[in-house]
Parts: sequence; C-alpha cells; structure tokens
Amino acid sequence: MAQPKSITLDNFNLGGLADSQWSGIKNSVYEMVGLDPHSTPGLLQVAQELTKNSGTTVTELCKCAVNCSTGIRYWFSSSSGKIWQDKAGTWTLVYTVSAGAGESNILGAYEYQGYIYFATELRLHRISISLADGSSAWTTNAVPNWATFTAGDPDWHPMTIQNLVLYIGDGRIVAQVDGGVFSANALDLENPHRIKSLGKFETDLLIGTYIASGISKCAIFRWNTWSVSFSNFVEVDEVGVNCFIISDNIVFVQAGISGNIYVYTGASLDLFRKIPGTYSPTSYGSVNPNSVATMNGQLLMGFSNGSGNPANEGIYRIGRHSRNYPYILDFPYPVSESGANQIFHSKEIGAIIVSGMDMWVSWKNTYSSTTYGIDKLNWSSKYDKAYIETRRISPDTSERTNFSRFEIAYYTKLGTSPNYYGFTLYLYLNNEDEVTLPLIFDNDRLLAYVNYSVESSVIKLRVEFNRHLTQPEISSSITGLIIKVS
Repeated sequence: MAQPKSITLDNFNLGGLADSQWSGIKNSVYEMVGLDPHSTPGLLQVAQELTKNSGTTVTELCKCAVNCSTGIRYWFSSSSGKIWQDKAGTWTLVYTVSAGAGESNILGAYEYQGYIYFATELRLHRISISLADGSSAWTTNAVPNWATFTAGDPDWHPMTIQNLVLYIGDGRIVAQVDGGVFSANALDLENPHRIKSLGKFETDLLIGTYIASGISKCAIFRWNTWSVSFSNFVEVDEVGVNCFIISDNIVFVQAGISGNIYVYTGASLDLFRKIPGTYSPTSYGSVNPNSVATMNGQLLMGFSNGSGNPANEGIYRIGRHSRNYPYILDFPYPVSESGANQIFHSKEIGAIIVSGMDMWVSWKNTYSSTTYGIDKLNWSSKYDKAYIETRRISPDTSERTNFSRFEIAYYTKLGTSPNYYGFTLYLYLNNEDEVTLPLIFDNDRLLAYVNYSVESSVIKLRVEFNRHLTQPEISSSITGLIIKVS
C-alpha cells in the first residue's frame, strides 16, 4: 500500500510574508502576526507584545519624538504644541509651545549638540537638554521662536544630522543648524518639490520629496552638503518618498501609498517588496517619516491607514538572523489598541523610538472611537493569539485532493495546566468554510496532530498560538507543519 505523501511547511525565517494568499516565495505564509522567526533560526516563536505605557496622559498623535541622551524621552504632538516627557515610565505634559507665526503643530524634532530642536510651521524652537526635566524647567528654559523658516511647510520639517550639521527640511529648502548658528537656506530644490524625509548615504544627505496627493512624481536628491547644488537625483514614480530606513549599509526607502519598499543604490531604486494588501484609489496607506527604527539589526516601520485600510496596520519588520539568511518581511508588533479581537485597521503609527532592547511606539486609533497612546515593548509578556495563516495549498488544481492528517511539530513540552492549551488549528476548505481541528498533543514526540480526512481542491491552515492564561510570558513555539495527502 502506498504511503501518503507529505507537504511540509517550515523554515519560516527564509520566507516571511507572502505576496498574497495565492503566491509567494518558498517558505512564505499568507499572514504571520505577533511572531519571531529570527531569534532562533528554524524555530517560530511568539514575539513580545506592545503594551500601552502612556496611560491617559498622551491625548494626541505624536509624529516625532526624541530619545534624549539624558535618558528622558520627549514626544511632540502633531496637532498642537504639546510636548510630553517620559522619565522612567512617569509621563508628564511638560510644555505647550506657541509659535510666533504659523501653526503650532510640531512637525520635526531632534537632539543636536546639547539642545533639543523642534519645529513648527514657520518657527524653530529649542531647549538645553540639561535644563529640560519637568514642566517648570521647560517653562523657564525653553526658547520658543528661536529661528524663522523661509518657506514654512505646514506638514513636515524632517531632521537629521550629517557631517556634524543638523539639517531640516522646509518646503523645497534645506535649512541647517551648524554649531548653534541657524541658516534658513543651505540648499534650494526646484519647485514644486517639498521635502518630506531626510536620510544619509555614506557622507551625503538624502532628500526625499513630495509634490501633491494626486501627483505620482517625486524624487530623491543626493547632496554632498557643501556644493551649491545636489550631486544627483532619482525620479520616483510614487506619491512621495515617505521615509528612509538605514541598516547594514543598505538604504531602504518606503515610497508612495501602495506599500512599496525599495532599495536605494546611490544612483537608482530597486523595488524590494510590497506590504501585502489590496490597494486602490480609495484604499491606501503609507509609513510616516519618523515611524521607522532599527532594533537588534532589524528594520522596523509603522504602516498607517490613509483610507480604506488596505493592509494590516502596525509595526512591520525587514530582518534576518545574520548575513547567512535572506531579508524577509514580517508583522511582529501590532499596537496594543488592536485589542483581543485583533483589529489591525483604522490605525496610524506616528513615531518609533528604540533604546537598546526597548521600543516605544506612538499611535492613533479611529476604530469605533478615537484614542491615542504610546506603547512600550513588554519583556514580561508574549503577544496574545499570535498566528500564521498559510497560502492556499492545492496539490492538484485539476481535481480534489484527499487530505488525511495534519501535524504541528513544536519545540518543547507543553504545560499540563488547564490554563494552557498550546495551539489551535483551523482548516479552511476552498478558502471559505472554517473547521476547528481537535488536536491531540504528544509531548513525547513534541507533536500535535489530528487524523482528519477531507477532500478539497484547495485548503488553507491557520495556527493560533495560545498564551498561558495565568503566565502570559509563556507561549509555544513550532518548527513546522506537516500535511498528509493520500
């Protein structure tokens, strides 16, 4: 009698997120939520969860933040002049800036040479970091309206340091602070470009632009920071260069409103990946300029809804364990406001801060009601209900296949407590009907299995990782899925 054939799904760290439920590279899955495929290659384990850290103190979306060298973190409102301080987990509204001209929404912030600089539409403000602890210190020592911008961009004043100078985008102009001296016009770009993001390539400054919401043209200008004009530019057929993400001497660029991620070579762009989703004129999203960071060599970016919720919204990652592995895209960190029902839409991610092994994320949630907050990565608790969902599995598209057994190979013996259930396995027939499969756990062979015979032309599987109900830091890990086909 012929032995049943096996379909094995494993090595998730080599595939990550697929392009769709129909297609993807080898080892990729349709969805991978709240999981860590990188820390231990070959083992898919649950990631730590994001937990709200700001309580009820932060009441507006913060699109820029400063992780100050004093150990204090500052968060800046994008809809007013409010500034919040996080000192060792104590949150305080320390200041509200009133701009002398233009709107007071804070559109950029950076620490540079002993000061925190923060920008509103037409004004640049600053405070000494040694005099910026607490509301009374800010009231006494902040210097509002320290300098005046020429263009006065109402949406963005991106900032970065290159060659020991702080550069600030201002409409089509690059302003700068060099040794405490402000220059309103260090470089002019041609109209109608507006500077949305700044990055670095070797010793050059990268300038990402935006023209208008209905214009799929923008550019990356490369400037050596001392010539009277830029060195070269790459025309980008997208609605804006949203952000630069830099690590391992590779510059990733998220551009446009349909989730495209590029690699910048210094003279051109190469399309790397697309955040999986369904995009259209009424369904789009992007990454805010400051909602990017690098943690443990992994690149993080917060994808936000523009309209229509085209994709899961939260923190995506481009990562690999080491140079021996390919870069993959996954979705490890939904924000806390996603809730028990895992609502990954109607979210905007404002800014990300990383300090060592810690991470903070600011967000706005408009699902059901509008709420705001700042999460911190919780090292005491795993993400609840992490899951993977496979691509459509169809061994023979010309006829129905008999699937007879489903197995989950896991890493370590599961607890016997009634509060601990390991995994839940769901089967989808023809991508529609959901069946919960009653798993049998074999702790000696580290195998969860079910003999279940079903004929179908196509199936999908979903494995849900169930957190220990009384010890939320505990969760299961798997090495693969095995499907028997007769």
